[in-house]
Amino acid sequence: MRPVHIVAVCFIVANLTLAWPLVGQPAAPQAAAQGAPQTVMQEAPPSAGTPVRAGQNAPATASLEAWRGLDKLEGAIALAELNELANRWAVEGYDEPDIVLQRLDELQKGLSAAPSLAWTRVVERTRGLVAARAGREAQAQEAAGRLSQMADRDPVAAADAAMVRAMLDDQLWRTESATGHAQEADAAYARACAGGQRSGACDHRGWWQVVRLLTLRADRQGNRLEAARLQQRANELAAQVNDDVLLAWGLSSQAVLSHYLNDPEKSRREMAQAERHARKDPTGQAMIRVLMNSAVLASARNENAGSQPTLEEAVRIARNAGSIRLEAQILASLSDEFLRAGKPREALAAVERALPVMQRFNDRRNLPVMLHNGGLARVRLGQLAQGKADLESALRLWEQAKARARIEAALNESADALAAVGDVKAALEHFHRAIELREQIDSDTRDAVLGQLKERFRTEAGQRDLELAERENSLKTTRLENQTLMQRVWMLASFMLAMAAGVLVVQLRRTRHANLQLRRSEALLKVQSERDPLTGLANRRHFREALAARQDDEGDGFVGGLILLDVDHFKRINDEHGHAIGDAVLVEVAQRLAACVRAGDVACRWGGEEFLVHTPALRGEALEALALRVLGEIGNRPFKLADGREISVTMSMAYAGFPLPPHGVTLPWEQAVNLVDMALYSAKAMGRDRAVGLAATSANTTEGLARAAADFERARLEDRLTVKVTPRAATF
Repeated sequence: MRPVHIVAVCFIVANLTLAWPLVGQPAAPQAAAQGAPQTVMQEAPPSAGTPVRAGQNAPATASLEAWRGLDKLEGAIALAELNELANRWAVEGYDEPDIVLQRLDELQKGLSAAPSLAWTRVVERTRGLVAARAGREAQAQEAAGRLSQMADRDPVAAADAAMVRAMLDDQLWRTESATGHAQEADAAYARACAGGQRSGACDHRGWWQVVRLLTLRADRQGNRLEAARLQQRANELAAQVNDDVLLAWGLSSQAVLSHYLNDPEKSRREMAQAERHARKDPTGQAMIRVLMNSAVLASARNENAGSQPTLEEAVRIARNAGSIRLEAQILASLSDEFLRAGKPREALAAVERALPVMQRFNDRRNLPVMLHNGGLARVRLGQLAQGKADLESALRLWEQAKARARIEAALNESADALAAVGDVKAALEHFHRAIELREQIDSDTRDAVLGQLKERFRTEAGQRDLELAERENSLKTTRLENQTLMQRVWMLASFMLAMAAGVLVVQLRRTRHANLQLRRSEALLKVQSERDPLTGLANRRHFREALAARQDDEGDGFVGGLILLDVDHFKRINDEHGHAIGDAVLVEVAQRLAACVRAGDVACRWGGEEFLVHTPALRGEALEALALRVLGEIGNRPFKLADGREISVTMSMAYAGFPLPPHGVTLPWEQAVNLVDMALYSAKAMGRDRAVGLAATSANTTEGLARAAADFERARLEDRLTVKVTPRAATF
């Protein structure tokens, strides 16, 4: 797997599920959290009290009697005791849902009279949460419905009902619905516990849980600033009830977010605070969460030697706690570490241990992660058929959840793995699926950003119009006053008219200035929408519009030269030197590229570390000379870093002049770019740091050339496409 993708997957699996609905004070070990794409926190809250395991009949009987003894509870203290007892059952239900659900069905037997409203609410909440975590939709919905019926008499019941539905939807990976119910529960808890006065009726565990779900949602969408804000809210809830387990968990999750928000010092302080709180938990449950987040941080900091032993220690604690679900989810993180270390056999063993547990509990968020990791391991071990099947199964599950960013990362990982074992055709397919998905994501993101910018400018323009209207009203008032004074004293009236004229001149000048500023802002917005903010080159959108316009001017076929470049091993540069150095490398590449092209050529940042040049007038040897000059200009001179060090940067390149000789078959510009893209992938497969030029084609029709482009490698081997391969060493 690519390092950046491995960190993301470790991040996901290490900070898993919202499966644990309730969280209490330190207690005996319990089950783990389920994984979710692009999250920063484990989702299995620690237990409260000692969980009752299957087969422990005496404790179970005592627990039933304890429940029944609180059926006539009065006061906050008795309700707090009931909540703690409910939390212990919910914790046990994470690994043994059938036992706990059966016990809850038996609970009301033997009651001497109707129980209190609060007692019934806690029972139904516990039933709903246990069923939701186990994916038992019918039972969870029934419990949520009964809670909703109590809402007019108990406002906390409305919040509990929304929380149960949010947990169920999250378990079944109905992301949008889960978020909506979590927001509903958050608002309901805020109303029920208004003013910060948390009485015994207010369930801080449920409130903490829905805030965590919203935190994960923000992180999966890539909005880490919002995720950090929500995580801080969760930490404040934990601090108000002095819950060391929740604080250890939340602070270690906050440390991961702070690292990704480029605040390493704050990240270290938060992790140190998390460890101090974790040491106060005698069960070790808090320490498991801290260890998992520590492994995530180690991977993110490229301190890979520490990740594996940290996760193995977490597995040992989970196994001693008897939680097979928590152990399975930590094994998912370990499988990532094994893949990263080049140990596919060990990764597959970890997957095979964890996958049956996730299937048993219908863990729909972790299942695609494990299927994907297993598929990568099988491909690397030569089990291509099964490996490809597992990879496609994982992609289908992610598609159901609309996890587009995770699908793109998975496609890139599988393309690399397939290319490494020589399956070039399958690798190309995955590679181009990832490119298409990235284009969709970039397009949606760009449209959203442009929409926000336009709305901001419209708002500012409207505010200026309002200010002008107010000033005009003020002028009208002044004129009326002047007319009244004119009837009384002509001299004073003349003076006032002169003053009004002066004010009018000032206002007109200000109006002209405001209109000028508005036009400048609109011009700036247009320029910003056409340029890449990092490199200053044209962006993909502007380039596409320019090519489409030129094609319309020249007819149906695209005419001119194309040069497509890709920085070799760019992710390694980011991993070894940091993203700031990676950005500096892209800026320097853009500057060297701009120095090579001529007036009239269009150079753009095509996406990520790819650059594309259109030369309208160059073909043949002149185009080849320009392409090789660019290759040498970038690869022959080292790049100087800010600290004085130097690194070597090379490019893989493809170029072609259209229409291709000898038949002069024309193509639309999109297909021309796609054909050069195929040649670029061949340059990478041949070892990188070289140029591949499309010299000629035997195709004499557009359809024939399109068929050759669809299977580029075969067309090249069959001489339907003639290419010229020039390593950089041969350019001078």
